[in-house]
Amino acid sequence: MEDLQLDPIRQVRIAKLWAFAGIAWAIAFPLLIYALTLNPSRLEIVFVLIPAAGISFGAVELAARWQARTHRRYAYPHRLGYAVAAIHDFKEACTVTVDSLGEWLDLKAVIIGVLSEDDREVEPVAAYGLEKAWLLNAVPISAASCGLGETGARHPVRRSSEDDPWLHSLPKMDVVTVPLPSREQTLGVLLLAADRRNPQLGDTRLLAALAMVLGLALDNCRLYEGQRANALHYEGLHRMKSDFLNTVSHELRTPLTSITLAAEMLLEEEAPEDATEAKGRLLRNIVKGAARMRSLVEDLVSTSRQDDFLPRLEPETTVLRDVISGAVQIVQPLLSAKAQTLEVAEDDPDLLVRIDRLRFEQVLINLFSNAQRYSPPGGHILVHSGSSGNEVMITVTDSGPGVGPEDADQIFEPFFRGDRSGLGLGLAIAKSIVELHRGRIWVEPAPGYGSRFCVAVPAPQRAAQVISSTRVDYTQKESREGAAPH
Repeated sequence: MEDLQLDPIRQVRIAKLWAFAGIAWAIAFPLLIYALTLNPSRLEIVFVLIPAAGISFGAVELAARWQARTHRRYAYPHRLGYAVAAIHDFKEACTVTVDSLGEWLDLKAVIIGVLSEDDREVEPVAAYGLEKAWLLNAVPISAASCGLGETGARHPVRRSSEDDPWLHSLPKMDVVTVPLPSREQTLGVLLLAADRRNPQLGDTRLLAALAMVLGLALDNCRLYEGQRANALHYEGLHRMKSDFLNTVSHELRTPLTSITLAAEMLLEEEAPEDATEAKGRLLRNIVKGAARMRSLVEDLVSTSRQDDFLPRLEPETTVLRDVISGAVQIVQPLLSAKAQTLEVAEDDPDLLVRIDRLRFEQVLINLFSNAQRYSPPGGHILVHSGSSGNEVMITVTDSGPGVGPEDADQIFEPFFRGDRSGLGLGLAIAKSIVELHRGRIWVEPAPGYGSRFCVAVPAPQRAAQVISSTRVDYTQKESREGAAPH
């Protein structure tokens, strides 16, 4: 780390002094031996020894200059890239760059300008060697005046300061405009002003290397700022989503409580002989549906409070036929309203499944209501259940328009709405509950017309083991959260 704080050119100059001393001694010593042993004449000294010494020292000087120039071409870009790479703020990176280049290259002024979105103007963002008020009062200039033509410049352009719209106040200065490349486009320009005796401005390879490193570093700063802005945007959306769920959940509680109490009071007033009549069945459906809605509202409240909400499962071994029948009763009024029919086909009427009945009924209700919504009036819905290997399979086939291939992977994502209706939570909730049972859910085209939603959960012989592991995972997670400091 300490070596990075040293001036690489100063190191080369020190090395050059040592090289001078060593080579001078290496040249002077043989000449001295030659002069002492061979006793040369004056003509030999003038025409042999002195030219030999001059040529030797000239060669040393040229070699040292070449070494310094070569070292500078990779040392300064490396140092600049190392310094700017640790900065994520665009303007701060520009300020550090102009200050560093001004000191390293002994410049009178350095300006970084950025192209506008339409590539017509260049706006200054950082300056070195000028008054502080200059950057505040400077106005954008045309890209052509900075050497960026219609095709865009790729090489440094040298001119006088009198011709530059920003640096005309610095007379008798050489100005070099270096484009800042960024991948396949030009990000902006780097303006360097110095005395006409400054050799750094004539090293086009050095300036091109600095511009390449700076362009990529500034582009990375922009990308970082864009990612940070996106993260803040998504954080705001997440906060809005949580507030929305919390508000909706609380607003639904009061009418649900009223519906439940009214339905229960009407059910209590029913005579025992009317308990099996249509009115009694409808009232029981209302009470059952309101209770289920109340459970969903509680889940929404919990979801709005924490992202990793996992409902607690209460698994039991039950007959799948009863679970499907309970879900069909809930959606029966919706089917009747559109004169739709729902057929249940069972490979085994006594097929058992180990599930959390309340949660799994919610999955089936979401699938049935989804099929009812997209099936046309008078349409037909087929529900099939059976076993396949170590899994219990339930399929729901509708007669709707079907799910396109482009939506098949997104339809189970939260808040995805293929037809812009609803909240886009039904299938997402169904997917989370099925996966909590260590099962699978997917959609595929139905033979002929429509879609087929498939659910597979472990068969009873292995469901107890996998669901108990889910319960253990949830319990351990809950214990860790409880032990966390508040």
